[in-house]
Amino acid sequence: MYRSQLDQVRSRTHDFRDRAARILAARRAALIPAAAPHPLLSTLEFAAEGRAGSAPSGTAAGALLELVPEALGQYGWAEAIVLAELRPAFFVFESAIDVSDAVEADPELLGLVSENQAALLASCKGVGRVDLTNHFSLPYGGTGFLIDDTLVVTNRHVALIFAERLRMGYRFRRGRFGAEMEARLDYHGFLGSVSKLRAEVTEVLYIAADHEPDFALLRVARLDEAPKLELLGGTRRAEPQTPVAVVGYPAEDGDRNDKPLMDEVFRGQYEVKRLAPGFVTSRSDNDIVLLADYSSLGGNSGSPVIDLSSGKVLGLHFAGRFMENNYAVAADVIESARAQVIRSLPAAAVPVTEPVSKPDALADRNGYDPHFLGTRSLSVPLPGLGPWMTDVAPVSGAADNILRYRNFSVIQSASRRLPLLTAVNIDGMQSVVLKRKGEWRLDGRIKAEHQIGNALYAENALDRGHMVRRRDPSWGPNAQEAEIDTFHYTNSAPQHEDLNQKDWVGLEDYVLEAAETRGFRLSVMTGPVFDAADRRLKAQPGADAIQIPEEFWKVAVMVNDAAGRLSATGYVLSQGRMIRHLVESPFVYGQYKTYQVRIALIAAETGLDFSAIIPFDPLGAEMPTEANFAEVARVVNGPGSLVLGSPGPC
Repeated sequence: MYRSQLDQVRSRTHDFRDRAARILAARRAALIPAAAPHPLLSTLEFAAEGRAGSAPSGTAAGALLELVPEALGQYGWAEAIVLAELRPAFFVFESAIDVSDAVEADPELLGLVSENQAALLASCKGVGRVDLTNHFSLPYGGTGFLIDDTLVVTNRHVALIFAERLRMGYRFRRGRFGAEMEARLDYHGFLGSVSKLRAEVTEVLYIAADHEPDFALLRVARLDEAPKLELLGGTRRAEPQTPVAVVGYPAEDGDRNDKPLMDEVFRGQYEVKRLAPGFVTSRSDNDIVLLADYSSLGGNSGSPVIDLSSGKVLGLHFAGRFMENNYAVAADVIESARAQVIRSLPAAAVPVTEPVSKPDALADRNGYDPHFLGTRSLSVPLPGLGPWMTDVAPVSGAADNILRYRNFSVIQSASRRLPLLTAVNIDGMQSVVLKRKGEWRLDGRIKAEHQIGNALYAENALDRGHMVRRRDPSWGPNAQEAEIDTFHYTNSAPQHEDLNQKDWVGLEDYVLEAAETRGFRLSVMTGPVFDAADRRLKAQPGADAIQIPEEFWKVAVMVNDAAGRLSATGYVLSQGRMIRHLVESPFVYGQYKTYQVRIALIAAETGLDFSAIIPFDPLGAEMPTEANFAEVARVVNGPGSLVLGSPGPC
């Protein structure tokens, strides 16, 4: 019986090989002239670079690297097609591995899978499909597996589908409708089952650089039902002819496969959990890369390559070469990288008590003065709160719920735990230059749950961004007191380094020093643009519910010295989201820039009522239904960029 089975498989394999060679040769002839390099090709080049025995250019087997750009166009996975000789892909279920396709299995491999089902099934339970939410087109990005209670390893090119590098750390990308992408590891994904066992990816810990082995480390929520897999550690290595299996979620990959052949090997069922056995063929690249002949498709990226005898992980699958080999990062490399990354993570913070200002210490603060520039027609009231009226954090001892500090005021959003708006009076004639003396603290006049302290800024690249600059209220006899007051968390909003834009920081100075400004006096209101799509931090204890604003607004009001009346100008610090309907697509989501915009636009985007000062906006009081970009949003490149004239009513 064994010989007849083997002869049958060999016959089918030879037919597969011949047909595949013809398909590849035809596709190469048709597509190679138009092929363009693809950045993800580096994962395959890394595996094949300098390897003895690689198929020569121009052969059917050697054509894959040249064909990969077309294949990557649809899915973005740097994956192989399939190696079919005696290499089935068994279905994995919750309580069994289905080996009923025995006719296509190497007898030794089939025997090992059958004999060691318990150990192999336990390993399979810690392997999950990387499901995506808010991606533009992909339902999932590949495979990942647990190597610790909450630590998952996958490929770099899988992680980069939903995450991106920052100068310090990583963040989740934006996807459909500007919403933040989300990733979850689904440890089920069985054939014919709708059951799910999902763990949210809470943090991206590490993504290897392009010149490094193709892996990434993720933090996920802990699930008791999902056990961690054990890496083959120490000096032990997988030698050639070691029986192995790859466990993952192969996807239909018609761009690089003849569909009838692919359906024959994978039974026309895709995106479900599989175990595909094979043998180690060799190691290369200084033993960093493991080569094996199991079958795989796109979607296997990030799969563990496990030892069929012990169930331990021998490698991390990352790529393949048609009809030759699949490639995996060796387990000892992953173990070394894991140890290094874990050592580099900050130690768990010891809880500290945040300093809090006592209400009595702030009882005499004057706050923002709406009559600072003058009375009657020169008054500048705070904007109406509109829909935010019911969200204002209650302030002890203040019926109007305004937090008053020396020469400035804050209205705090209870739901966002950040300032809704700030307002400051600036007297350039009495300004005092002071050394930085403030210490960040909470304000005891509002509840702790309505503000957020250092928990928001610990262990990440976010800065405490002053809404009221520390030097702006620092004038007059109480200048030092005012400067210290600016270091309340109620006057800060989280800002990434990208927002440290010199023209934004210098706006107040530009207006103060303008020839049109009377008496070097200025009233300024500032705040974040709250958007429902603002991202949240992942794995930020005590602050994981805080949404991080990505755009900010500012309104500066002065008395035009020549006209003797107010001039009110509006500005936004934006990547383009706030002005997306005003600009052509090349402007949207670019680098952060400072724009002078109509105050009416700020009112529309924030829900705040600036009707008292909109008539004094030199860019116009109303938003036109159709307008040139330059008429409604002007890029600020220095003081000469500002329009400060006041065409408004006397």
